[in-house]
Amino acid sequence: MAIYVNNAQRLRFASLSLRVLLCLGSLPAAAWADTAAPLIEPPPLPEPAETAEPMVPEAALVEPDPAQTVAAGPVSPSVQVSGSIWRSKPGIVFLQTPIGPLSLSSKTTLRDVKSSQKITLWVHGTTTVIDIRERGADKLVHRYVTAMPNFTSPEKQTVALWTPDGERSFALGGLAAKIAGRPEEQPFTIEVDGTGAVRGLHDVQYDLQVNQVPRAPSSVHLLLNGTVSKLKSNYVFLKTPLGIVTVSGKTGVRNAKVGQEMSVWVQDRHVAIDLYQDGVTTPSRRFLSGPLTYAPEGQSALIMQAPEGAQSIPVAQRPAALSSLKEGMPITVEVGRQGELLDVRRVN
Repeated sequence: MAIYVNNAQRLRFASLSLRVLLCLGSLPAAAWADTAAPLIEPPPLPEPAETAEPMVPEAALVEPDPAQTVAAGPVSPSVQVSGSIWRSKPGIVFLQTPIGPLSLSSKTTLRDVKSSQKITLWVHGTTTVIDIRERGADKLVHRYVTAMPNFTSPEKQTVALWTPDGERSFALGGLAAKIAGRPEEQPFTIEVDGTGAVRGLHDVQYDLQVNQVPRAPSSVHLLLNGTVSKLKSNYVFLKTPLGIVTVSGKTGVRNAKVGQEMSVWVQDRHVAIDLYQDGVTTPSRRFLSGPLTYAPEGQSALIMQAPEGAQSIPVAQRPAALSSLKEGMPITVEVGRQGELLDVRRVN
């Protein structure tokens, strides 16, 4: 997910219906869908995996050069979501996550996934990581890393890749020539074990739909920036590096226009969507979703979570909708350019 719209500081949110279809073997090229289609079971293609010969040594942590270290903003696109397996067969796994369904498919692996295992998907810029772990023991079973070939030696025997544990250097062993012979703009997917040894070269795909606001605390994280490409019925189609993010009007987002920049942020139980206009860095509209929370001093302000932290929204005139809502209920708050309260709606 390379950032086509450079709005890394424009993080925002809403309850959404998101459709992303991305072949990890062709990242970052996105397959943009025109509608929020349901998950489709891809047919399993039982082709044998290519194994690395010989086994390569443990990955080494890449220490950054202090002289070249600079402060970095949030990475977009960025995703972290875990799910429980509700159905699987060789080459295909279906999961339910706090934000919607997630499916994984592969021609060369995912043959031994068990319902007792936990799967986590990470997206960090142009790198994708899929972890499969034993739920109780938190033991790593499989880790698939998809990235561009960032070689660290002239011989192209090692690559430096982002992982959830930090950037690491991987020795490619018998796969080095095969990976080096691919086009420079074509990513690859390798499987690595707990020691960092490369186990094989694979093809992995994932399909993620974000169609609900998390109703309970979770480790979900999502950050996307893009441009509104289409408006249809009750949906806003957001063109992002991942593909088309379909944001439902039920989440509260309103009055979006084609060509308008938009950002989507999800963290724990909180969602934020920002709409930008005419190149202004301050959003013209912000939609915040999460549990209804009042300021400690009383009901003179609402406290909603945003990418920058807690945001206090003054309640000058108490909206009628608040009278029937109890604290903790999920709501969407719409605020204007100056942070003024425009509307309050309950999340259905």
